[in-house]
Amino acid sequence: MRGVEDVPHIVLSTTFRDFDGSRNDCMQLKFLYSLKRQAYQDFILVVTIFQEKKVVQVVKKILGDKAVFIYDCGSEKYKFSLSKTFMNGVEYGLENRADILVDCSSDIVLQKNFLETVRRKVRSHTAGISHPNVFVERDRDAKRKYIYGRLNRGIDIRFYTLDLFQDKHVYEIMGRFPSYDYGAGIERVLCGIAIKYAKKRVNIFMESKVLKEENSREEQRGIETEFMREGVIRNVPITERFMQREQISKKYMSLLEMNQAYKITKKKLLYQLMFGREIISFRFRQFAVALKE
Repeated sequence: MRGVEDVPHIVLSTTFRDFDGSRNDCMQLKFLYSLKRQAYQDFILVVTIFQEKKVVQVVKKILGDKAVFIYDCGSEKYKFSLSKTFMNGVEYGLENRADILVDCSSDIVLQKNFLETVRRKVRSHTAGISHPNVFVERDRDAKRKYIYGRLNRGIDIRFYTLDLFQDKHVYEIMGRFPSYDYGAGIERVLCGIAIKYAKKRVNIFMESKVLKEENSREEQRGIETEFMREGVIRNVPITERFMQREQISKKYMSLLEMNQAYKITKKKLLYQLMFGREIISFRFRQFAVALKE
């Protein structure tokens, strides 16, 4: 890490669906403009290109030289692999002596102070998350429905000080346990890295808001549902091998437990009030399952 007087350099890593005139275009554009509006501008966006044709043109138009592109056609088995997206960000960050990696999806909108908040909250060997404060869903008629954040609906944003990945063992984990396709499971691997190797784990949910507008899958629901289902089947055994090898508790298979592994940085009591009912309900279900066993 650089000295306290220096400003850390942030690398963001993500990938995009192609810009094809669908509703997803609008959502991804909102993400890009939310980066352009960030109060903290010392960042580079590392975009992994798999098979997309129009992403480079659109991203360059908005962010200019604040974006770089890594082309990764990959094998059929690993197409669209999110572990590759993540490691492209890590490798770019290490090569360019960056301090922080922010790994995120491209269907979110970040509050103006998000990157500044990340910068302020990290120290050496820090891992952090935030999860969406609000979800926006659309029905078949394109009507918007707003749902408040839930602990079991995904994390979407993870950040790490890159000194974590200067350790050879940590650096090689994603190569040993790669995700297939978009794949379920990468969140468990990344949470496991934080639990096992980070000295500090933080959740900035109460300090900077994130809105998530869900990807529209209506136009290709049959194809995509099967694609995601196959990804889960392929990735679960990999996740289980990772957790066994690194001796990570199986309770962290749950998104709610993954969220709870990170310490809220502000307004902790309010956070507990907001999500207490969901947490209690989850604990009761766990207890009921344990009784049956």
